[in-house]
Amino acid sequence: MRRDHRPYWMHRLWENFENAWTGHFLAPHFEALGPKPKIVRPWHVEVFGPNIRAGAHIHLIASAADPIRFTVWSPKDQAGRIDIGDFVFMAGGTRILAAGQIEIGDNCLIAREATITDCDWHSLYDRVDPDPPFKPVKLGHNVWIGDGAFIGKGVTIGDHAVVGARSIVTKDVEPYAVVAGNPARVVKRLDPDTPMRTRADLLGAGPDTDRFFENAYRNTMAGNSTWGWVRSKLFPKRGD
Repeated sequence: MRRDHRPYWMHRLWENFENAWTGHFLAPHFEALGPKPKIVRPWHVEVFGPNIRAGAHIHLIASAADPIRFTVWSPKDQAGRIDIGDFVFMAGGTRILAAGQIEIGDNCLIAREATITDCDWHSLYDRVDPDPPFKPVKLGHNVWIGDGAFIGKGVTIGDHAVVGARSIVTKDVEPYAVVAGNPARVVKRLDPDTPMRTRADLLGAGPDTDRFFENAYRNTMAGNSTWGWVRSKLFPKRGD
């Protein structure tokens, strides 16, 4: 379809349903889930294991084809954990897998099917070890991880860095660096003196931001009707 035919009331009803599902079914699986999460199709977000924490305004877009998975595997007395900052966005297919510790800073953007893991999960010679070694992974603030990228164990990515699509990152990335390739190498450096806008600038205004999005949806859906939506579903035509 070329546009959203839903009337505004239908959008609000669906959004309230997703929010209610998040609060009732999904939030209890987190050790902590900050205020105002925006989770699209929360029934396709999988949270497994202890010590998984997310900050305020987390935004997840999941689907049946691309679920989002947070997994902490903590055998014996190993205290694995995943800590996610405020205003973080993750697209469908993202996998965060921790045997020890993964830390994701504020305002990070993680694109579709990216994987972040602090462990190989098997050694070369012992492939049944239930307690594999790990090395902590840390993403700084405002890091952008491209589509299908892989972030391996022991990696630290500095603030404002960018990881290109399909990149394999096995070594630390400096702040403001742009890396790409397999293995990932620096292809560009951002200017640290250029002002950087982040998701906090968009979502951090509290009630004003809520009104902004409400007005945006109302304007986008102005003129839509319930019958028009039904007609577009049952009798679609060119231009729908």
